[in-house]
Amino acid sequence: MRFHDLLIIIFLFGFSACRQPQASLPAKAEVLTAGRWRMVLDLDTTAARLELPFQFDLEKGAPGWRITIHNQDEAISVDSIAVKGDSIRVRMPFFDSEFLGTIQDPGHFSGLWYNHYKGPGYAIPFTAVLGDKPRFSQPASPASTGIAGDWEVHFLDGSESEPAIGIFTVDNGHVKGSFATETGDLRFLEGITTRDSLFLSSFNGSQAFLFRAAIRNDSLLGEFRSGHRWKQRWYGVRNPSFALANDETLTRLDTTKPVAFTFPDTDGNLHSLADVKYHGKPVVVEIMGTWCPNCMDQSRMLGELYNKYHKDGFEAVALSFERYPDTAQALEAIRHFKQRLGINYDLLYAGLAKSDSVERKLPFISKLKSYPTTLLIGRDGTVRHIYTGIYGPGTGARYVRFKERLENAIVEMLREPANR
Repeated sequence: MRFHDLLIIIFLFGFSACRQPQASLPAKAEVLTAGRWRMVLDLDTTAARLELPFQFDLEKGAPGWRITIHNQDEAISVDSIAVKGDSIRVRMPFFDSEFLGTIQDPGHFSGLWYNHYKGPGYAIPFTAVLGDKPRFSQPASPASTGIAGDWEVHFLDGSESEPAIGIFTVDNGHVKGSFATETGDLRFLEGITTRDSLFLSSFNGSQAFLFRAAIRNDSLLGEFRSGHRWKQRWYGVRNPSFALANDETLTRLDTTKPVAFTFPDTDGNLHSLADVKYHGKPVVVEIMGTWCPNCMDQSRMLGELYNKYHKDGFEAVALSFERYPDTAQALEAIRHFKQRLGINYDLLYAGLAKSDSVERKLPFISKLKSYPTTLLIGRDGTVRHIYTGIYGPGTGARYVRFKERLENAIVEMLREPANR
């Protein structure tokens, strides 16, 4: 070996031996701080910052990170969270959306929220910051006009107007409520009043809703934002006696067509309303989709009633119209939905959720107006009731009455004598 080469080897060995071992730097995953966080989606970065805020709790357990998102009385548990280096990915539990972000420090990460139902280009910037801060940055204060109670509301679309009922409870400027429409409710909304304004928001992984309104004497003059693409004007007036159309009059049967269907479950087994398991029993048929938040509320309710009355002969079946063109992806969404909600009745794949899908697949329905739509079929096979939409748990007392009405109808059908 040449002397020059030996010197190089000695130098390299000595340099390596003299270096002090460095402690491994903590991964970003380990320096995120558990606690209450506030997130905002920026709905309109092209014009000005328009914040849709909500709060969540972050905790680290044995399996990994968990987030709990809060909307009014709703708590959404999110357990699909991956952190790698300074990157974080949060997959929503029920709906096909996710947050992809970068961790800046233990109390701050930001990035984009992707709603995959709306296409690959649909993304909204978000920022999440540690701290038990108010949902809205404006200080809450009592409004100049009392907001609590029911309001007659109209959502405007050109010359058209969709009626709704604004349902609000208020505690020292903090507001909880919802809007009930003839095709379903807008679920759990939470926000504040100031002296002259109303602010409400909600985020559940599918819907990102922001309501703002000016309070003018006994009126509300507002704007509704759904994500960053939908913007709609609305107004409300004090009218506690205002009522929506009867939800049993909105969806009609084509009496010239038999009430019948045959669809596969997620294992490919065909199920028909004519099957022995349904014969001579009261059956609730739920027309729904796993992408639909109101359908999630309806499925939870129906699951409770099924578990309560199945032993008495009650049956239920859901027909799921999905937004995925790929059948395998649609079936996986149904499996996931059923497992997450712990549903014990049959969920069948009815096809793609297009404007004319239900009329083609279920020709006995003249026109579907809403997901979910619920058919109650007696022991003799005749349709006794059709409920369009749902008054969900965000509507308070209306939800209780809706559930009681469905349960009473099931009990009434069970009391009918069985066919011989």
